[in-house]
Amino acid sequence: MPKAEEYSERKTELSGWAVNIVTYRLGSTYYTTVENNDPGAWVVKAEGLTREETEAKALKDAEVLLAKIKKTPPPTGCISVPGY
Repeated sequence: MPKAEEYSERKTELSGWAVNIVTYRLGSTYYTTVENNDPGAWVVKAEGLTREETEAKALKDAEVLLAKIKKTPPPTGCISVPGY
């Protein structure tokens, strides 16, 4: 079984959402996962022949999806949602 190589992880913001971008290579194929930091679910996965191609595709797709999500504050008096 091939071992993950060229692993990288970084945080950034897309469409107002904090995301974590993980990229690595298995054999000759690169894989990128864009994860939403809160609640921590993956948004997009992509694969390709180069790191640049794979990350660009994943970031483009994630930005489109995240732009569709509306952030709405919780109801007045809600204390269970962090940051509000």
